[in-house]
This record gives sequence, structure tokens and C-alpha cells, in this order.
Amino acid sequence: MSDRTPSAGSRPLPAERRHRPTRRAVLAGSALAAGGLSGCLGGAFRDDPPTATVSVRSTERVDDAEHDGSVEVGDETARIEGRFAAPVDCVSLDAAVFTSSPEEGIAIVEIAATETRNGCKGPAAVEYEGEVAFGFPVRDLSLRHRFHGGEDRVTVASYERDA
Repeated sequence: MSDRTPSAGSRPLPAERRHRPTRRAVLAGSALAAGGLSGCLGGAFRDDPPTATVSVRSTERVDDAEHDGSVEVGDETARIEGRFAAPVDCVSLDAAVFTSSPEEGIAIVEIAATETRNGCKGPAAVEYEGEVAFGFPVRDLSLRHRFHGGEDRVTVASYERDA
């Protein structure tokens, strides 16, 4: 999509517009720099970007915690639940959303754990729930957990709308 109207023809943009970054370019650059994802996922939106909230339901020390998750997708929202295999029992969870263009409707929701204090015991299973508001119809959604300092990712649930 262009900043020009269809009737603008080949008229040049005013000088202050030619050198000023558009909101879309700033959002795309910020999302790509922060997300580090390859491909076309980056979250560049003209309107509000997707928002995600996640809250911890319980934390339990276990010997062999496993990653698990589920997603329920509405037209423009998703409900997520899961079990994060954390290295210690005192963590907070953060959610990030990476998307393609609204027309493509592809999204990745990524959950990561951050240790909240030193001296904690582990490993632990952290049960969580959350919600994501996209602002566009979702066709394909993956729920991933990011761990080991962001080096490792595992897909714990996915959704694909029938064509």
C-alpha cells in the first residue's frame, strides 16, 4: 500500500514527507529488530498492533516439567493456555506477538519466562492462561515457548483455519 492516493499520479512527495519515516516503516523496523524472526513476520500495522496478556495460574516444582499448550481462536482473538517448563520456580511470563500482514492473517504468539529473583529452586512447571487481540481475522496461529535465554523455541499448539 502507498501513502499516495490513486489520483496522485507521478507527483513527487513534499520534501518533509520524502525524508520522514512513516509510522508503518518505524513499526516494521522496531518489530523486526525486537523479534529477530526471519521471513515476512514482523507486525507492521497502520492501526494498533496485536496485544497479548498472559497470567500465571500456578507454579509447581517438578522433576521433569514438559512444555504444553492449547489455543482457541475466534475471528480476531485467541485464548491461550499452557504449561511452561521453567528452569526455576520463581519466574514471570511475558508474551510477544509476531504477525504477517492483516490480509494474510498469520501469527505467532511466543511465551518466555524471566527469573524474578536469585536463589530459586527448579525445575518447575508454570501453568498460565492469556488472551490475544489481533484486530484482523486469524487464519494461522502458532503458540511457542522460548527458553534457554531465547536460544530454543518449541511449538506447543497451533491453529489453522479451514479454507
